[in-house]
Amino acid sequence: MAEESILFTYVAPFLGVLLVAMGIGGAVPGGYALIQQEISNCGDPTIAVEGPAETERRFGEVTPQIRRFQFDALSEAEQTAFTEALDDPIGEAHVDGDFPNGDAFRNGSIVVYEDQRHYVTVVSENPCFDAAALQFPLGVFAIALGLVGILTPPLYRKLVELERSAG
Repeated sequence: MAEESILFTYVAPFLGVLLVAMGIGGAVPGGYALIQQEISNCGDPTIAVEGPAETERRFGEVTPQIRRFQFDALSEAEQTAFTEALDDPIGEAHVDGDFPNGDAFRNGSIVVYEDQRHYVTVVSENPCFDAAALQFPLGVFAIALGLVGILTPPLYRKLVELERSAG
């Protein structure tokens, strides 16, 4: 009887706390992976666009050996991000959509917009967080099982009390 008491009083709650901790460690990142596309810009790279003066200062008289684009040659998503970056105080915007010139932008490119050269480059890829498919459900299951372990001592005491009162 004393061994059962130690098992239900100390071991079961301790294992329950461990399961809850492991479950939180699995459920939180797994849950985030499920909803991240709704709450963040994961998968949408960020471009930085320098103004004409900064571009001239960067390259001066030297003709850089990088790709050049006319603004009209960019995809609609690239054009939108480019104009948003021009209006942004730090000159950055997310490319939300088709990004066919992404490789060129990653190496730095010149975009001619309203007869002025702008240096454009990708400053952040914003990758999505990858989690195993079962990480969230297993984490929730571990939390639920851990709660059962934590609640074992009061349930055990109640069961013992019922047995004593019945017999």
